[in-house]
Amino acid sequence: MAADFHTEGLQFLLECALTEEQSVPANFYVGLCEDASLNEDASLGDLTELSGNGYARVAVASDNVDLTSAAAGTNDRKVTTKACTFTADGGAWNGAKKAFLATTIDDSGKLIASMDLAATRTLQDGDSEEATLVLQLNG
Repeated sequence: MAADFHTEGLQFLLECALTEEQSVPANFYVGLCEDASLNEDASLGDLTELSGNGYARVAVASDNVDLTSAAAGTNDRKVTTKACTFTADGGAWNGAKKAFLATTIDDSGKLIASMDLAATRTLQDGDSEEATLVLQLNG
């Protein structure tokens, strides 16, 4: 399943690639949120992000190791993030429903895309969840 792009994320990518109004960050960040659905125009401030008990966004380097590019069909292209592992430490986490890709470790950046997890995950102390985002453009 491919992630859904968000308006501010697409604008950010266009400005990086075409006008250099934005620069590619050294890292992007994958996080988890409780939201079952997000509007196309959602931003990081709109998310109900998990918090506490060891939760933190996972850094994904802006390189061809942490972000791999491949064909996804005749005219389609995709970029896949590395597998990001989240582990509850010191208590349980609320139910995570989506993974998301952001330009910063905090809410000052842009929400690039979000993707449903295979199932809602309520992590107990010591449990882990792995998330990989697939960003796909269809030709």
